[in-house]
Amino acid sequence: MTAVELIVKATRLCNLRCSYCYDWRAGAGNTMSFETLARLLARTLTPADHDVVGFDWHGGEPTLLPLTFFKKALHLQDRFRRPEQLVRNVIQTNATLITSEWAKFLAENSFDVGISIDGPADVHDRYRVDRAGRPTLARTLEGLARLRDHGIEPGIGIVVDRAGLEAGPAALFDFLVAHRARLVGLNFVMPEALAPDVGAVDRRHYVDPDESAAFLVGLYDQWRSHGDPGIHIRELAALVDSLHGVRPGPCTLAGRCFGIVFRIEPNGDVYHCDYFGEDPRYRWGNITTDDFATLRQNPSLRIRTATHAGERNKLRSCPEFSVCHGWCPHVRATAREHHEGYRTDCCGLRDLIAHIRANPPVPRVRTATTSA
Repeated sequence: MTAVELIVKATRLCNLRCSYCYDWRAGAGNTMSFETLARLLARTLTPADHDVVGFDWHGGEPTLLPLTFFKKALHLQDRFRRPEQLVRNVIQTNATLITSEWAKFLAENSFDVGISIDGPADVHDRYRVDRAGRPTLARTLEGLARLRDHGIEPGIGIVVDRAGLEAGPAALFDFLVAHRARLVGLNFVMPEALAPDVGAVDRRHYVDPDESAAFLVGLYDQWRSHGDPGIHIRELAALVDSLHGVRPGPCTLAGRCFGIVFRIEPNGDVYHCDYFGEDPRYRWGNITTDDFATLRQNPSLRIRTATHAGERNKLRSCPEFSVCHGWCPHVRATAREHHEGYRTDCCGLRDLIAHIRANPPVPRVRTATTSA
């Protein structure tokens, strides 16, 4: 069974101006045409070996597009998918534009939904502002409430930047509990892929592996002390699973992503994942002219795959390699460029994994009660 994950930049337009974000664009040519959409879906769903396909609709802000765009996408999926093929749709949104109509559509069509929320107002609103510089947390929470009113429990995607580090993991965890978050994923802020230097003057927009691991240790302790197994923090849950012999689900800990994860730009350009930006070394082709067999034979993809394998071989001497599988190639690539503590024999998660080993999750014990 072959799985393929597509991060579809349906539009690069956005109604926010998050200060750490380099994903938005302005002007014409930043929204996917129907012709490109149709070619993308046909080329993705027709290969006989694409048994499981995930469409992750990203931006910019995808809810700036009309609902008709996604209705057409679903129609095309029905047209091209095979009866035995599993197709999943996810939309990642800042939720400020979620109306009841949007929530109803997403619920009726079984979309998974991810919302970007960075934490309490003094954290979230420090970076996540609209085009006029106004805070956005209140509007995002209103969108969250509308989704819940329609039976959708979205995942919460958190970008951890300087403000989040300064507030600390306890403040973040308390916020998640207060807002009944159940599915949580963390993204530690990274510089733009081709940024020449980020450490000399302004470090707001790079959290290095040592800092991220230390933050995750604190967050793990908060989660463990709280004792609610229903709160699923993606990175921590994946490491706990891996320690118990379960292959981690997130691509960042899977050990293999090249040729499986693809990012599709509005003009059809195909890159590797959502992290390497417009680095030409990670561009595999264009979906309007290249099928997946051609994309996977691209010389750049083959070089990057071999490079990744070589880096992972150097990491095998780490005693925790079987747990982290070398972590994310983008984290390693960024650390190699910008982190003074970069090491070729450790991905940066060793201390976190050792901490989890020494402090395993406490099983939640239900106490039987009897009525008088």
